[in-house]
Amino acid sequence: VVDMAAIEGSFPETEWIGRKLAIGDLELTISEPCRRCGFTIIAQDGFDHDPAILRNLVRHNAHNLGVYCTVDRPARVETGDAMRFL
Repeated sequence: VVDMAAIEGSFPETEWIGRKLAIGDLELTISEPCRRCGFTIIAQDGFDHDPAILRNLVRHNAHNLGVYCTVDRPARVETGDAMRFL
């Protein structure tokens, strides 16, 4: 999880596909969007069942949320490690 300032109506990770990034000493290549499934709307402890979540992903981000990455240089990631693009 990358903690970023909220950008209304934006999915910034979509723009990262094909780029390389580092988190601490870990290096990754962002390879493709993560297509979401019906599990997105299954009620979790403390949250209500909400089909609008998946509907909004379909409507506003081609059914995607997040990205898949390949590991170019493995390393341990710790809370507070900075993320930077290479």
